[in-house]
Amino acid sequence: MNETRPDPDKLLALVGNDEGEAARGKLKIFFGSSAGVGKTFAMLNEARARQREGVDVVTGVIEHHGRQETAALIEGLSVLPLLDIDHRGVTVREFDLDGALARRPGLILVDEFAHTNAPGSRHPKRWQDVEELLDNGIDVYTTLNVQHLESLTDQVARLTGVWVRETVPDTIFESADEIALIDIPSDELLKRLAEGKVYVAEGANTRAAQNFFKKSNLLALRELALRRTAERVDAQSDELSAAMGQNEAQIGHKIMLLIGPDPLSARLIRHAKRMAARGRSPWFAVYLQSDRHEQLDEKARGRVEHYLRLAENLGAEIVRLTGGQPAADLVAYARRNGFSRIVVGHRRPPWWQHFRVPLSQQLIERGDGLEVTVIHGDRSDDTRPQPLTSRLAAFVARPSDYALAAAGVALCTAIAFPFRGLTPSNNLAMIYLTGVVIVAARLGLGPSVLASVLIIPAFNFFFTQPYYTFNFYDTYYYVTFTFMLVTSLVVGSLTARLSRHVRLVSNRERETQILYGLTRALSAVRGVDRMCAVAIQHLSVPFDLDVTVFAGGDVWPDATLRTDMKEMGAVEWVTANHRMAGRGTDTLPSAAGLYLPLLAENEMLGVLGLTPRDGHRSFTGAEILQFETFASLIAGALQRARRADEAESSRVDSENEKLRNVLLSSLSHDLRTPLTVMNGSVSSLLRMRKELPRKALDELTGVWNQLTRLQKFVGNLLDMAALTSGRMKLNLQPYMVQEIIGAALAHVQAGREQRTLRTQITGALPMVMIDGALIEQVFVNLIENAYQHTAADGDIVVRVEKDADTLRVAVSDNGDGLRDGDENRIFEQFQTGQTVSSDRSGGTGLGLAICRGIVQAHGGMIYARNNRAPATGASFIFTLPVAKDMS
Repeated sequence: MNETRPDPDKLLALVGNDEGEAARGKLKIFFGSSAGVGKTFAMLNEARARQREGVDVVTGVIEHHGRQETAALIEGLSVLPLLDIDHRGVTVREFDLDGALARRPGLILVDEFAHTNAPGSRHPKRWQDVEELLDNGIDVYTTLNVQHLESLTDQVARLTGVWVRETVPDTIFESADEIALIDIPSDELLKRLAEGKVYVAEGANTRAAQNFFKKSNLLALRELALRRTAERVDAQSDELSAAMGQNEAQIGHKIMLLIGPDPLSARLIRHAKRMAARGRSPWFAVYLQSDRHEQLDEKARGRVEHYLRLAENLGAEIVRLTGGQPAADLVAYARRNGFSRIVVGHRRPPWWQHFRVPLSQQLIERGDGLEVTVIHGDRSDDTRPQPLTSRLAAFVARPSDYALAAAGVALCTAIAFPFRGLTPSNNLAMIYLTGVVIVAARLGLGPSVLASVLIIPAFNFFFTQPYYTFNFYDTYYYVTFTFMLVTSLVVGSLTARLSRHVRLVSNRERETQILYGLTRALSAVRGVDRMCAVAIQHLSVPFDLDVTVFAGGDVWPDATLRTDMKEMGAVEWVTANHRMAGRGTDTLPSAAGLYLPLLAENEMLGVLGLTPRDGHRSFTGAEILQFETFASLIAGALQRARRADEAESSRVDSENEKLRNVLLSSLSHDLRTPLTVMNGSVSSLLRMRKELPRKALDELTGVWNQLTRLQKFVGNLLDMAALTSGRMKLNLQPYMVQEIIGAALAHVQAGREQRTLRTQITGALPMVMIDGALIEQVFVNLIENAYQHTAADGDIVVRVEKDADTLRVAVSDNGDGLRDGDENRIFEQFQTGQTVSSDRSGGTGLGLAICRGIVQAHGGMIYARNNRAPATGASFIFTLPVAKDMS
């Protein structure tokens, strides 16, 4: 057995990916180690070659920096005007995204992929503009330097001493359809710099050469660019090799990266990204939201959200955990989910925390079988550790809380004072400890520490002899005071920590209750209006938001937002791109609200708008994730409502169709007997035509013609009723199609008049197993239909030929042809298509429907189309399968 044969599932997956991306534009990145290697020059050269091939090429934005040889390549290419944006009184010229989307070229050139757009632009970054162009099916050429890759910025900073602020997520780089490495030797680049071909500003060349453009830096950057390009090629090669059944690179690790508020997290993220890229391993960024999260200030929480977003942009999956024991919870999660490597940061703790075991050490001790990678942070990092004020955030409280803590100590003293002479003083210490527990639970760690410190002098002053002094006779009180202080601090700290954990669990429970309440309420109502009302009710009050739902062209609760062009622009963008936008996102961040798509099974059902009522609140990453869950629930409910409406409509249509079939069957049977009697009576009178006056004979002839037409109509009704009810039985016999055509022509000769009727048979035709009478009816109906839609001297052709395992028959006329959209409609019951000839009466609209039913009952297909120019008219084509033993 061949074990190296191609894997069909993986090949189909590759093909499926290509087909799925057919509507998306292609991205080609001209990639280099630094400025001046010729990326823009190479991009323009290739664009001109594409233009000579007939591609519609437009330059969206080109930064030629005054280089004449580069500027000359722009001549002859269509140039999209830049957009003027006013920012603080200064006009900034930026790439016009809306102009590019309106122009819709085949290929657009967008230089400097990592550029930061001016405030007021739709997207903060130019690479986001490019993503929207690609989503709209426009091919893009762009340029990028290796130092602008997000995962490499810390390495570049260590190598060159320069931090790059404009970056592109690695996921965008990896998703590019083609990477063109533009590379020149370092000595040649330095020569170009000396000749003024890299920067043109006066004095810029010397400064650049002395700083960034050192030969050692250029060599290091060149190595990074070559290595990054090779990694991408290796990944593509492994994917193809796996599909072809060759040796596939095995995933050796599943990486779990631990993220926290420490600025060291940024370095950890980039290190984990490089580690995952080298091993082609999946990686997850995990944030443990323990009770310590409640102690973080707003800046620290903002850093956490920033680091999580950075990890997501670099390709990590984000996981938020809740727990009270970091090391145990993280190791348990790693084991449950099959992680083999944990990446964690470590800093040398300050002197007052040397007694605490670092998290990295705890993970090493607990993580049997897990590989723990520890990244040490030092002073050479790009950022600094948290300041002391941030570390003391747990002690920050309102002044009134500290005053309440002091009042609590006074209250404990008042409670214990009446018992001073009734019990040993040591027993009264428990009253103070109880007070510390209450203060810690209600007011937090800082006030509890103050209470722990105050209870010692209070106990000494009121309950140790001599009273009302801070002196004491017995030396054992040193031990008592020491244990009181230590016990109160420990108990207070544990109580405050437990209180924070309870608040955290309470918040989680609140979120779960909101989610459960919304789910239950949505499942209990019917109709889009009531579902939108329920969504607004359950989200507006708990989160203090103005909630708006856009669905089906309507707005709930009202249409006031329609007058705000900025907000409606965000709604329209979300509707068109199926991605969220607005406050807290990278798209239209200046909008007042956050707008999320209501998507269910890739079907766009509407937009959910969430606007803070205070106007200043910003959404955290955890809140946005929660809102996305709510949007998914609402979308599912709206889809259910739509499916219910569609099912009800289908049920009504089915009942109508059943009623119509019953009516057809009953009507045709009831009409057939009296019509037969009437036809017989008129025929008898016509046989006595010699005895009748001329005028009476003409009247009887007219009545006989109309009765014949009415009988034919009733016959069609019966046939249609038999077809729709499934009661038609086929009497299959072997026939030559020529015999059927001859019999059909004999029936329609009476209506031929001056029309030319020709038969064309190509090659030797096999016999077919058909119901001869029914197929003859098909020919009769099609030829009569051709008579009705051609002039008296028209030309009608019946063509028959063998096509593979079928016989293909075409009945063509040279009339006016079919109107647009009639190709399928005319086969429905009681539908007519072409304009009927002036000398013929119109049909009933059942003939073609009967033809379709008969042909489909034989396992064939029937369709209509207009004849190709310069010919006029239409052709009605049907096929009949040829039995294998008849061919």
